Amino acid sequence: MRGRSVLLAIAFMLVFGIVGSGAASQIWVMDVTLDPEVFFPYDTGTVTVVIKNTGASPVELSRINLAGTTNIDVIETPHYRGVGTLGAGDSLTTSFTIQARNNEGIYYPRFSVNFVPSGSIIFPIPLKVDKTSIEAGITTRPDIFMEGKKDTVTISVGNPRENTLSGVTITPQTGIADVVPTNIFIGSLESGESKDAEFSVTPTGEGEITFNVEYRNGQNRHAIPLTIPIVPGTAKRVAEPIVSNVVVSSIAGGYRITGDVSNAGLETARSVVMTTKEPAEPIDPFRVYVVGALDADDFSSFEVTFTAKDAETVPLVTRYRDDDGNLYEEITQVAIRSGPMPTAEQDGISPMVIGIIGLSVVIVAGALLYSRKKR
Repeated sequence: MRGRSVLLAIAFMLVFGIVGSGAASQIWVMDVTLDPEVFFPYDTGTVTVVIKNTGASPVELSRINLAGTTNIDVIETPHYRGVGTLGAGDSLTTSFTIQARNNEGIYYPRFSVNFVPSGSIIFPIPLKVDKTSIEAGITTRPDIFMEGKKDTVTISVGNPRENTLSGVTITPQTGIADVVPTNIFIGSLESGESKDAEFSVTPTGEGEITFNVEYRNGQNRHAIPLTIPIVPGTAKRVAEPIVSNVVVSSIAGGYRITGDVSNAGLETARSVVMTTKEPAEPIDPFRVYVVGALDADDFSSFEVTFTAKDAETVPLVTRYRDDDGNLYEEITQVAIRSGPMPTAEQDGISPMVIGIIGLSVVIVAGALLYSRKKR
């Protein structure tokens, strides 16, 4: 990070002003590593410092130490007293455990090395405490959840901090919906990077879903909960089949219903079929009429055949599926004639018509005979 490099450069200049002559001038701080690079308030981490003897003769070290500040506590310091001799060209790695307090800002814990018989160096280590959290939000969700209907919820996470965050995981928690998958592992987020995670949510009742966004800063775990209220209702963008122009007629041994089914909704109704249910009993030739897909504002004609005894109305059933395969059923009550089953239709001239014709012939013949007698 550019900011941290500048701070380290300042720290090196401070060291050069403190270093004395002789043995002290041979010892250089070669590297400083902070884990994490930037602390949250109350984070625990480590400071690792590498020193090197850049001279041509060994240097005897009496003490190595890290001193805290008003907002940085050194909570574990290894035993670095009477360290011993650091040979020419040799390096030594030291490590300290620290914890930040609650205040934000840049602080300078002091790393120091003491020599035998005298002399020392003091190296201020710039350390930043920043409470800026990961950015997490719900970027995609339906306006209205429908019970039993699968919808997509998208969670977006971004890292506005100066350092990398690791172990980013999103886990949904709820007892009123089926959520797939049960968690999504995003992994690391570099500074300024963002990623999305998609979940399929199928509500089974009313309540809440909480998406827990968990991540690590160094060894420290942090979490942000994102909660969505679930109140199942009727969605705005759905298929809406409507039956119209219904005509009922008698056929041999039953009835026929013809009509139109239209999609007045905003989404495609898929796998549309028409049939009847109790007290009606579907019969051939159209037990089930397959309409297929109905786009928004589209329509199709249909006909179904059935038998029904002692019924004045029968349920006309419209079944269809949405894009996710969820099955829906709409019922339209259709009035039919009550009473006994209608007689079968026959091809050709019916007996009633033959009787009417015969009666007409008799009446005409009688009229002619009467007119002749009168003459």
